[in-house]
Amino acid sequence: MKKKLLYLSLVLLLLVSACASAKSPQDVREEVTSNEAGEYYGYDSSIPMEAPAAMPEEAAYADDKTGQERMVIQTASLRVSVADPAQAMQATSALATRLGGYVVNSQRWTDSSGYERVSYEHTSISIRVPAEKLEEAMQAIREMSADGENGVLSESLSGQDVTSDFVDSSSRLRNLKAAEEQLMELMENTEDLEATMMVFRELTEIRSQIEVLEGHIKYLQESAALSSLSAEFVAEKSLQPIEIGGWKPEGVAKDALQTLVRTFQKVVDFLIRFSISCLPFLIPLGVGLYFLFRAINKSTAKRRAKKNQIDQLESEDYTEVKE
Repeated sequence: MKKKLLYLSLVLLLLVSACASAKSPQDVREEVTSNEAGEYYGYDSSIPMEAPAAMPEEAAYADDKTGQERMVIQTASLRVSVADPAQAMQATSALATRLGGYVVNSQRWTDSSGYERVSYEHTSISIRVPAEKLEEAMQAIREMSADGENGVLSESLSGQDVTSDFVDSSSRLRNLKAAEEQLMELMENTEDLEATMMVFRELTEIRSQIEVLEGHIKYLQESAALSSLSAEFVAEKSLQPIEIGGWKPEGVAKDALQTLVRTFQKVVDFLIRFSISCLPFLIPLGVGLYFLFRAINKSTAKRRAKKNQIDQLESEDYTEVKE
């Protein structure tokens, strides 16, 4: 009888856990906000509930309808023309440190353009800064431009609302931890070896799910707390129009030269790919077709010569008969 009760408890526990995990994000939010009595997904209200980790004030935004704080992951990018790209990259790195962030990666390269093939330096850097200081960081990078507002070549800012994902993951995490506690208690009070092994396997599975959810929640929290900002710095001189004897065609000639170079590069790239990919097959095919047409021409020539010879003999016989 005790063994049957144990199995029945396991089945009921698994069913309750499955039903709770199948709830939609909207149901989770409603149940979390309306659960003032301390009950949670069928478990005893006496079980302590772990509250979600606190979020930075600027990393989450309040929703007036449900009272649930909004969690938004912000991503921004800027492309700016500066007098010295290397110096701008170093200044951005120092800016990230000053604002309490860090540098994710940085790059530095040179690009040749124009008729004289002058090399210009380009740099790019990706940083992460606290969400509440993202606009401050963007404004500081804008001010690095050598030409004021016109020096900002492109700018973008996007946000991803992960509130639903965070609430659902937090709810399932609390649910799994409550199930883990009950399974631990059940395993301690179980004497049957087979039943103990069943509880242990289920406990291991729940522990694995808890670790995955904890990692996912930590990622959401860190991503919302620290916004991503990418900046590319272009040398201002590389954007200046061509000047010939005081005449400035406002970049038209430069654009035409760049288009010509890109077209030439595409043609060369096509020829290289064609020669490597197709010629090894086309050469034997061409040789075979050459000998085939040559044999056909020889056969045709022989037939024509034979036909001409027959026509000539018939003509001579006709002449002799007529005489």
